[in-house]
Amino acid sequence: MDAPARSSGPADAGSAPRSGPESVPGSGPESAPGARLDPLGSAPARFGREARHPLAGRRRVADVVASIALLVVLTLEALAAGWGIKLMSLAFVSCAAPGNTCNAGLGDSVVTVGPILIALVLVASIVVCILRLVRRRLAWPVVLVGMAAVVAVFFAALLLIESSVTHGI
Repeated sequence: MDAPARSSGPADAGSAPRSGPESVPGSGPESAPGARLDPLGSAPARFGREARHPLAGRRRVADVVASIALLVVLTLEALAAGWGIKLMSLAFVSCAAPGNTCNAGLGDSVVTVGPILIALVLVASIVVCILRLVRRRLAWPVVLVGMAAVVAVFFAALLLIESSVTHGI
């Protein structure tokens, strides 16, 4: 006696109703009953399981933790650099000494614009980092670029302040 053949339709417990070009049996990368395409394309997923890349969760958590820690360090660095540029205005105290010359216009503009540039770099780094975290892209390198930009702005301000004050005698 032969056993009756089972149909592989939607009444099966392990399969889902299909439509479109994948509905033809054996016509795609998934020929096993109950398998459907993974949206990430990593492997066919079984019905009832979440179709996620297995490493997506772990790498995302590490990236979020590293990004937040580096953002805190970037904020502290930006505060220190901004106050350091403001304190560079003390270099103009020596302008009253005989033989010293000062370019007060350049010095004042550097002391005013420097902290603003640092604040813009900080805000831009935070915004881009948050957008990349939301889109599940690697975000911590953006913070490192922001840290390097803050250091570059600080040293550019330092060079401009030093060039605006000339010590005589």
